Parts: sequence; C-alpha cells; structure tokens
Amino acid sequence: METLTPQRRKFYFSLLVGLSLLVVILSFSPLILSKNKIEPTLFEMPYTLWTSILATLILIIFTFLGGRLRGDKGDFTSK
Repeated sequence: METLTPQRRKFYFSLLVGLSLLVVILSFSPLILSKNKIEPTLFEMPYTLWTSILATLILIIFTFLGGRLRGDKGDFTSK
C-alpha cells in the first residue's frame, strides 16, 4: 500500500475540515431544524433527532480520520 506524502496529508486534512464545516452549517440550517417537522421518522425517532445523530456520527468519523492524517506527533510527517 502506498504511503501518503505530507502534502497529500495536508490536502486530505483540509478537505476533512471543509467537509466538517459544511456538516455543521447544514445541521443548524432550516434543512435540519425545521419547525414542527417530525416526518420522515427513522426507528420512530423524529426527523430532527435522527439527522442530528447522523451529523454527529459523521463528525466523529471525520475527527478520527483527521487524527490519523495528522499522525502521532501532531504534524503531517509522522505515520
């Protein structure tokens, strides 16, 4: 498996940061936080609840991937 160069790691990290900001902006937009909207439900959870849980899980995955990209030393050179 090919290792990533530090420049590639920085690019992917920046991409994750941008996607994280997009998820946060969307999760506080009227798209998710609609007044009196409970449909569609998922496992009998209202729309706002399950979309917020989904957004949280996405942010947790992005945080994990970002930590893996930064490496043990907190920079982009360590593996």
